[in-house]
Amino acid sequence: MKQTRYQNPLLPTDFPDPSVIAAPTGGYYAYATHDKFSPTTCNIQLSHSTDLVNWSEPVGALVEPPVWARHCREFWCPQVVLVEDEYRLYYAAKPDNGDDMQLALATSKTPDNFVDIGKPLTTQMGGGYTMIDPHFFADPQTGKQYLYYGSAHEPIRAYEVARDGFTFIGDPVDVLPPRPGVKFETLREGAFVVYRLESKRYFMWVSGDNTWEAGGYAISVYWSDNPLTNFQPIPDQHVILQPGAEWDSPGQNCIVTDAAGQDWIIYHAVDATDRYVPDTDRFLRKMCMDRVQYTADGWPFIAGNKPSAHLRPGPIVVE
Repeated sequence: MKQTRYQNPLLPTDFPDPSVIAAPTGGYYAYATHDKFSPTTCNIQLSHSTDLVNWSEPVGALVEPPVWARHCREFWCPQVVLVEDEYRLYYAAKPDNGDDMQLALATSKTPDNFVDIGKPLTTQMGGGYTMIDPHFFADPQTGKQYLYYGSAHEPIRAYEVARDGFTFIGDPVDVLPPRPGVKFETLREGAFVVYRLESKRYFMWVSGDNTWEAGGYAISVYWSDNPLTNFQPIPDQHVILQPGAEWDSPGQNCIVTDAAGQDWIIYHAVDATDRYVPDTDRFLRKMCMDRVQYTADGWPFIAGNKPSAHLRPGPIVVE
């Protein structure tokens, strides 16, 4: 085992909505939104690390754009999961025949070189629910699979999905509604669900309100004893990661467990001294990381409730 040390950011480039997976063959892979400001030209961004601290220059994760979105320059909020021997890349993209984002899926036998399945998972067109930010969750308690998504000022929703990962079962369920007028809760997006066996609780990490507003974006945590209903704010400090003096607008996170069983939140944030993508007015969202700890009663917290800015002990990894 090796004790790492790190200082935010993990990558100096625009790498928003990061999602990280540990590969069984060793190492870690991070995936991020690709848009017209991204450094890669091959669609969804992909970076590799052996220790969760030092990351490679991003490349493209998709072999080529999907046939239904050849002209798309916006591939949002990817998440990769390994199901049996198949890597699944869930993401959102704009189809060539419409303006609305759709949920999508690409697959691979390795953590790179993904190929889209040939059609979007959803076909909603025109003025409806905003289909973004897909998150796949396999419930260890029941074996059921769910796909969470959404969505602007609407509730976070979820479908149960079949073993193939793309066939929806039944109708979508409204899982977590927004709270109009409440800071960081008026808009919900970027849901990430984990189950903690120690406390027998489902935790939903979610971001809001406005990623493009200074001081306007943060990460909150909700809990339930059911993955589809009755999510409530965790006690004390449910807005678990808030804007700070050094790092603004933290959001769109995933949770990764290191070799010692410690949980880490990986998210994007805006450097207060380097706010913008060059020659634009768009925030430069860099990948950052902090440790998640738990109270004696099993509630998650992050020291200081703000992104860290100085050198500190990092994840423990296998040498």
